[in-house]
Amino acid sequence: MRLGWLLAMAAMVTGGTLTDDDFLREGSGSARQQKNALENKPPPALEVSDWHNTDGKALRWDDLKGKVVVLDFWGVWCPPCRAAVPKLKDLYHKHRDEGLVILGIHTSRQADKMAEFVTEQSMDWPVAADVDNKTVRAFLVDSYPDYYLIDRSGKLRVADLVNGDLERAVKVLLAEPIP
Repeated sequence: MRLGWLLAMAAMVTGGTLTDDDFLREGSGSARQQKNALENKPPPALEVSDWHNTDGKALRWDDLKGKVVVLDFWGVWCPPCRAAVPKLKDLYHKHRDEGLVILGIHTSRQADKMAEFVTEQSMDWPVAADVDNKTVRAFLVDSYPDYYLIDRSGKLRVADLVNGDLERAVKVLLAEPIP
């Protein structure tokens, strides 16, 4: 058993405060070790196109400093991704005024269907399509949806968060001071 998991469970039972080390992360073994190596550093570059909800502007990491960013790796072909949209919408609307940004990174697969889906679902956060899955590979994404969190200082704090832990992790990062 992972120590972080035990601490998280103990904190939930006792009502204690959680830190980023307590977030539940997906994966194990060498794949998890590779994702751990991405953490606490600036995130890999975004190699994306076809931006939506950005007034035609391509976002850069520098544009997002001071914000808590949830990278949502998803695809229109993915039933769990489609099912997650209402929860993401609720999370975004609840916390965007506190500095939350959700950045949807659609896989290259069926990216031509992304714009229609974004409009149909009224997804009003920035969304872009991965170019040749370069961003997916850089972040070591291995399932969908996958959530990665970037803190206000611009560091990738959590690579591949357990999906059910998303709102709790967002609240912890939003509570941190703006650098």
